[in-house]
Amino acid sequence: MNITFDSWRIEGDTKVWIFATLCILITAFLGIRTWLRMKKNHKIALWESFRFLIILLIIITLFNPERVEKLDQEQKSQIVCLQDVSESMETKDVIANEGDPIKRSTWTRQFLKGAWIKNLEDNATVLVKNFSSYSGANATDISSAIRNTIDQANSLKAILLLTDGDANTGSPVLSLVGTTRALSIPVYSIITGSDSSLPDLSLDEVFAPSFVLQEERVTINWQASNRFDSAKSTTLTLLANGQKVVEKPISFIGEESISGNLSWLPVDEGEIEFEIILGEVEGEAYRDNNLKKIKTRVKNKTIRALIVDSFPRWEYRFLRNALNRDPGVDLSCILFNPDMSPSIGENYIQEFPKDEASLAPFDVIFLGDVGYSDGELNQKQCELLTDLIKYQASGIIFMPGRRGRQQSLSKTSLSEVLPVIYDTDNPRGLGTQNPASYTLTQRGREHWLTKLRGTGEKDREFWTKLPGFHWSATVNKTKPGSEVLAVHSNYATEWGKMPILVIRQEGAGKSLYLGTDSAWRWRRGVEDKYHYRFWSQVVRWMAHGRYLAEKDGIKLIPSPEKPRVGEKLFLRCIVLDGSGFPLEEGKVNGLVRHADGNLENLSFRPDPECPGVYLSSLEATTAGNLKIDVICESAERNIQTKLQVEEPNLEKLGKPTNQVPLQQLANLSAGLSVNYQDAEKLITALSLIPEPKPNIRIHSLRSNLYWGGFLFLLLAIYWTGRKFFGMV
Repeated sequence: MNITFDSWRIEGDTKVWIFATLCILITAFLGIRTWLRMKKNHKIALWESFRFLIILLIIITLFNPERVEKLDQEQKSQIVCLQDVSESMETKDVIANEGDPIKRSTWTRQFLKGAWIKNLEDNATVLVKNFSSYSGANATDISSAIRNTIDQANSLKAILLLTDGDANTGSPVLSLVGTTRALSIPVYSIITGSDSSLPDLSLDEVFAPSFVLQEERVTINWQASNRFDSAKSTTLTLLANGQKVVEKPISFIGEESISGNLSWLPVDEGEIEFEIILGEVEGEAYRDNNLKKIKTRVKNKTIRALIVDSFPRWEYRFLRNALNRDPGVDLSCILFNPDMSPSIGENYIQEFPKDEASLAPFDVIFLGDVGYSDGELNQKQCELLTDLIKYQASGIIFMPGRRGRQQSLSKTSLSEVLPVIYDTDNPRGLGTQNPASYTLTQRGREHWLTKLRGTGEKDREFWTKLPGFHWSATVNKTKPGSEVLAVHSNYATEWGKMPILVIRQEGAGKSLYLGTDSAWRWRRGVEDKYHYRFWSQVVRWMAHGRYLAEKDGIKLIPSPEKPRVGEKLFLRCIVLDGSGFPLEEGKVNGLVRHADGNLENLSFRPDPECPGVYLSSLEATTAGNLKIDVICESAERNIQTKLQVEEPNLEKLGKPTNQVPLQQLANLSAGLSVNYQDAEKLITALSLIPEPKPNIRIHSLRSNLYWGGFLFLLLAIYWTGRKFFGMV
């Protein structure tokens, strides 16, 4: 039951009213009884009446009386029209008046020039606002646009969206349902565009490393889409500084996206601008999304490699000769021959590097048939190697031999970087009378390590024709995170075909496992055609990370090499002191200049697991050149580098409209969502929207501080009076 007195109201159900009535009756009864007991004293009657009044006021207060105040609007209610200006609105798929298709954005602009706005302004103010996303027109954030409108507008009557519905960033649109319903704000939307894709081929994404070493192949990853209903065939062409260097045919089935890579060996050092061109086919809706440009640079660096083995087996000899002839490799070797003293001669060292400073210069380590034992590797040396890989971005290659010595490395820290788990029941490996061959996996057919530069081979089928091997180490399986490039053609374990060629990323560095000692046999009849090129590629692939940015005594390794806007960029700085040892106590600071000119200070923290390594991170906020300066004053080291921050383009021309989320939002907020062809229907619905409920301000008596103080004062007067009249 509700009782209203002008602008005051009191609420309470029947049970509450019965309880209040009983309290009042009991209070009156007790007051009359006290007055009779005090011989009908007039002063007592007055004071009991005063108590009755206090109890009555308290009971009324418990009913929470409220004064409702309606606030008059100072201005007309508002209808805010949000116009999508993201890049996908440039799709030309709107058919108006049975003419040629026009752009979605063109139809929207024409629609906003219609007379419907003036008609609506008889009862409301119509405001038109553009929106896309915080990062610009390359993304669409519908939920933020609606939320900002609700926060900023006064007396909001409705929201109208003119968009294709492609919300590819920000929170889901349906997350606003609770807010719009609570505030009684209906959301209307006109979906501009076609609900099916236009026939088109598009080159969606390309990526290339920021730099490569000379004699290292550039691998450019790409992704392309076919929006035709039927299969299409075309070509993908790679141009380097305007010159065509690679062209390959590609085929799509209907409505398919495919990806792959293009690989090319630069001839000269310096900066290269690549153009990747997807060949046009007849009937494409767009001609400007078939080309991407990307830059990289080629550096001439000398890679330091160390070969560690026991006996000078054939694999060791030919590997040593191949790397020794490579002008880009500075080679060192050491043999742990149990029957001989350390070898003396060109490239040989007399002992294994004894500390971090001695080992740190090596970019690539080859571990042959050696293990953990007296006269070979000890725990200290294994820890040095592990730290070199994990924290200083070097590479390690495991090349087991018939002595089976590498299995003992599983007992050392090197097990962390080993890509496979050895079969301990067969330490001597597997021998076969007939030669086995290398069988590439799907990953192996895609990885550029298996496409040997300069061999003239059109595909990777030559791997099955390479001279086979009669012996291989035995492994049970690979470790999680490892990538198998090739398997044994004949032998299988319970996990499938036994891995022969495996790679792994561990920390900042890389590791590779080659499970046979017969790669030297690839030279048969062709000399260096395959053997030399394979190992030349491997050492450059492994050393790549150490030369992203390096100077004497300091290296800066960013990850990823080419960050995208909004992506976290992790920095690893390796600093050596004046004596060449890892810096243990020092302070490393950095200064970042973003592409928009903003400066950001960096503070590097020491890596607790490895001396000389300092870590930091930042967020790539703006597309363009990101300049990083790092300095360590105590070691008198500094380094500068420049990274290219890419801006991801989430907007794709020709994509169909996405109507479902906005239709659901409209239904749940008492609005309406229609296709652009039914725009008049929506305008009619907009004109029938009732005025928003007036703003109401409620003044609650129960929560009023002054009213509470007043009741407290009355109670204090009453109890004081009882003593004065001798009632206690």
